[in-house]
Amino acid sequence: MKDFNKYVFIPSFSLEPNKVTSYNSVFVRDSNSNTIKSIHECRSSRPEKFKNVTESNVVSRSSHNFSISDNAYRTLKRRINWLYYLAKSKSVKTYSGKEIFNFKMGFITLTLPSKQLTCTKDVTKNLLNNFLTEIREKTGMENYVWRLEFQKNGNVHYHIVTDTYLDYFFILKTWNRILKLNGYIDAFKAKFQDLTLSQYRDTVDKHHKTPFNLIAKRYAKAKASNWESPPSVDVKSVISNQAISNYIAKYFGKTDGENPIANEFDNSENSSNLRLWFCSRSLSKLKTISNFCEAVVFDIFSIVSYSKKLRKVIGRYATSMYFDISSMRGNPRKWIETILKDYSLRQGYIPAS
Repeated sequence: MKDFNKYVFIPSFSLEPNKVTSYNSVFVRDSNSNTIKSIHECRSSRPEKFKNVTESNVVSRSSHNFSISDNAYRTLKRRINWLYYLAKSKSVKTYSGKEIFNFKMGFITLTLPSKQLTCTKDVTKNLLNNFLTEIREKTGMENYVWRLEFQKNGNVHYHIVTDTYLDYFFILKTWNRILKLNGYIDAFKAKFQDLTLSQYRDTVDKHHKTPFNLIAKRYAKAKASNWESPPSVDVKSVISNQAISNYIAKYFGKTDGENPIANEFDNSENSSNLRLWFCSRSLSKLKTISNFCEAVVFDIFSIVSYSKKLRKVIGRYATSMYFDISSMRGNPRKWIETILKDYSLRQGYIPAS
């Protein structure tokens, strides 16, 4: 009992756009000074434990082997949920004149049209990074998350989500120009330019699962461009639907088995420091909002219970409630949104207009 009395437990909560968690913040009472410290402060104030640690006995960080960790996945999903929640619904017009209503985010996939030529670290540096730099400069894109994955043929590809509208034809032209500078368009052209329609179909759709008229259309289009504009980009518009946001977050976190390294260029040595995903600095500032329950004037857990879509997960030390803020109405929604948006403003986050 004596040891128990040295601890102080204060009911607390953490809040994200789709989840609130209740837990106890633990403090340690100093009987001599009659002050309390967070248990985390106490743990971090014991450097004597590490005095004998040297470079030779530090456990080295193992290679990620292109598998995203559970902790990284949770962080990635949190970033996407913040991006989705704070994104402003807007109407945009495509290059072809089509209007998209309630656009919130774009889901972009960048692929290589021919066999990967170098290790993935170099592809990311020379292709993806140059693409993102150009897109940021030309469109003002500030808020985004990207994720690296592999196709079955061993080629790397990249998924990007952003709240900035990026037109398909603009992205295609930009990405293909970067591909050409790095030898991928010439390799694509050499592979396909002498093929007949039948040979082309057997190459790109070995089991003939795609309708023939669609294959013929792609063949004619590629031939008309002299095989200089491969379909290396896919763009989907995300409208106001929380389920889509959750799907993207889940999609970004999937892995292709225990050993996703799938080409002859990659190994643990040249990929150990390679990022598997990344987000803009604006999003990296948005984490979870933590506070003591008594610091707010209302019961936050009762408020989120007004959500029509609610799921409770009870753990050993904490209980989480997953909610859909779009299904809430009136003051409960306003109170939660006030906390979330005030926090994002304090972090300097500005959604794309």
